Amino acid sequence: MRFPENFQIEKGLFLSKGYKYIAGVDEVGRGPLAGPLVVAAAILDIEKILGIEETLENRINDVEYMYKTNYKNITDSKKISPNKRTRTNEFLMQECLSFSIAEIDNDTIDREGMSVCVSRAFEKAVASLKISPEFIITDVVQIHAVEKDRQLNIIEGDLKSISVGAASIIAKVYRDNLMVEMDKKFPLYGFSSHKGYGTSRHIEALKLHGPCEIHRKSFEPLASFLHTC
Repeated sequence: MRFPENFQIEKGLFLSKGYKYIAGVDEVGRGPLAGPLVVAAAILDIEKILGIEETLENRINDVEYMYKTNYKNITDSKKISPNKRTRTNEFLMQECLSFSIAEIDNDTIDREGMSVCVSRAFEKAVASLKISPEFIITDVVQIHAVEKDRQLNIIEGDLKSISVGAASIIAKVYRDNLMVEMDKKFPLYGFSSHKGYGTSRHIEALKLHGPCEIHRKSFEPLASFLHTC
């Protein structure tokens, strides 16, 4: 039995270059009207995954089936259910050789702009890993502090690379949990349901109550609301 296709990039880098420590990096929270930008970096145990893949070609037992199922769920965080995402995140907390999370708050986003914040958060997430990666795969974003020949920046990286998929899930679960906590502090906006995105419910709450301290006041329609007040 084979692993998903999103393991093939890492497998190729290991077999052709000998890279053991490959970091995937991805972000969540670029588009919401409230809350932070979150970037995660993750290094999976490539040798372990290769060993499981080889074993699964010959036989399968309950333990091997569990590993195959858990690794199969490591993909774009938006493609799996919240419950499955939570379970997969717990699995990743155990299986990652190293992971890190970088967070940029809404005030910094308003002050410096999203592009600058994304670049900084990607660099910070990689620098915070306890293991220095030999190679980095990202979802589109180029990390300027890392040599170009040590990174691969691909569209839909969270679907094409298991390492980026892992980072996507870690970042998504972390930010979702954070927004659930923010809902307790600011209960008028429904953050636990929409996580800060611009849903109709969120927009209506903004019209009624105005922004709170975690809203991105440079984002539309908030900027226009504030301008007309």
